[in-house]
Amino acid sequence: MSDKKTKATANRLLEAAIEVFAKYGFDGASTRMLVNEAGVNISAIPYYFGSKEGLYEAVIEHIISTVLARQEEKSKEIFQALNKTDLTSVQARVLLHDFITSFIDILLSQRTSPSMVEIMIREQIHPSSVFDRFYDEMLKPTHEILTHLTAFLIGRKPDCEEAILCTHTILGQFVIFKTHQELMLRRTGWQEYGPREMDAIKTMVLRNVDAILDANRKNEP
Repeated sequence: MSDKKTKATANRLLEAAIEVFAKYGFDGASTRMLVNEAGVNISAIPYYFGSKEGLYEAVIEHIISTVLARQEEKSKEIFQALNKTDLTSVQARVLLHDFITSFIDILLSQRTSPSMVEIMIREQIHPSSVFDRFYDEMLKPTHEILTHLTAFLIGRKPDCEEAILCTHTILGQFVIFKTHQELMLRRTGWQEYGPREMDAIKTMVLRNVDAILDANRKNEP
């Protein structure tokens, strides 16, 4: 079998697994369901991924790499800025806005499918054996970078409860546009999240983010 055909088969199985795991969860998805959805032989799972567990780990890795594709450089830029003694609130807010708009572009694009989001939500509600990897490689780093920036802007330490709660509230401002996408489309009459719709979402989210920061900023004595 050629390398090209081998890769195509593995990718087809991976894409099918995202749909099946999203619908049935890890425990509910059988190997027969997975290979039938992909249109491959039953031996494909052990051949390409070792086991159903290995296939699920590959799905999680694919989700992580998709979501973080454009954020690693921005995260480094933010940490470098926070280590400077002359960082201003205006500069920090620009960094936060840039990080959020970039995240919105990734999360609301077709690259991050509804099935990927469903798996992410399922892992939050019913953590599986791979949740630690999901948390360590994607959730925690993203939350930490936003918390450090948020803490700077509201005048608190990044490990304090209020900074963490504030950060989680900010995340909710744009994550809900993906998790509740069908509601949004029906309520607005939009057909999709196109350029105009994305701009409208970003404008509203950033306005609310600024309001959250202003409401939680520590008053100087």
